[in-house]
Amino acid sequence: MNPTSENPYIMGINRVQDYIENHLDKTMTVKELADIAAFSQYHFLRIYGLLTGETLYAFIKRLRLEKAAFLLSSRRDRSITDIALSVGFSNQASFAKAFKQKFGISGREYRNKNKSVEEVRFTGYSHEEIDMNIQPVDIQIRTEKARKLIYLRYTGPYKGDSDLFSEMFQKLYQWANERDLVSRNSRWFVIYHDLGLETDEDQLRLSVCMSVDRNVALNGEIGLLELKEGKYGVGRFHVNPSEYGKAWYYMFANWLPGSGFKPDETFALEHYPPAELSPEGKRLVEIYIPIVKS
Repeated sequence: MNPTSENPYIMGINRVQDYIENHLDKTMTVKELADIAAFSQYHFLRIYGLLTGETLYAFIKRLRLEKAAFLLSSRRDRSITDIALSVGFSNQASFAKAFKQKFGISGREYRNKNKSVEEVRFTGYSHEEIDMNIQPVDIQIRTEKARKLIYLRYTGPYKGDSDLFSEMFQKLYQWANERDLVSRNSRWFVIYHDLGLETDEDQLRLSVCMSVDRNVALNGEIGLLELKEGKYGVGRFHVNPSEYGKAWYYMFANWLPGSGFKPDETFALEHYPPAELSPEGKRLVEIYIPIVKS
C-alpha cells in the first residue's frame, strides 16, 4: 500500500494487520476481523485482497511461518513444537507440512542451516551485500515504557530508498502538526514488521511513527498502535543514508551474540533522537533490539 494513497479503506486494513500480528497464537475468524475493520464479511475479504494483493488467509499463514522461521534461528532454547503452537498451529504435524511447503525443508533442517542469530537476516540487508565496517557511539540497555504511536504504513521494497522515508516522515509530520500533536516531547520511530529476508520484497511492511500522549481522532491511512513496555539493547550510531544496514548488522551480528541476551519477539525499531549532525555530517540513529535474558 502506497503511503501517498488516500484510500478510505486503508485504516481498517491496517487495524486488522495490527491485530493479527499481536494474536498469531489465537484462532481468528473472518467475522472477528471484519468487525475490527468495520466492514461486512463479504466486502472485507474482497477489499483485503484487492488492497494488499494477498488473501487474508495467506497473510495470516505467511506471518505465522515467517515468525516461526525467525524463532527457529533466534530462540534455540525453544522446541519446534513449542514454536509451532506459539504461532498458532494446532499441532506439530500441521506446522511441519506448512513449513516444508513454504521453505522446502523441515523446521529442524532450517534450524540446523541457520546455526546462530547473526545468520538471520534483518530489515532487508545481509552482510554479503554491503561493507559492515561501523562502530557505535555507545550501546545501552533501556527499559521503555508503553507508548501510543500514530503511524503511516508502507508495503513494498524500501531498501536504500531515502526518498520514500523522507516522503513518509513529511506526510506524517504534516498530518500531526495540523492537529497540534507535535511537541518537544514527540519521538520518531520506524518499525520494521517483518523478521528477516524470508519475506518477499513486495510484501515487506514498515511503519513511520510518532509518539502521542493523548487520544487522537484518526482518519485516512493514519493508524494508531501501542508500543508495549519492554527491554531493549540500544545501539547509537552516526550514519549516512547508506549505512543504516551496517548499524543493524552490527547490533545483531556483533553485539547480540555476546550480550547475554536473546532477541524478543516484538518489533525492532529505529529511533531518531533530536541531535546535531556529527562532524562528518552524519545523523544520529538509535537501533532498538527487543531483548530477553538468555
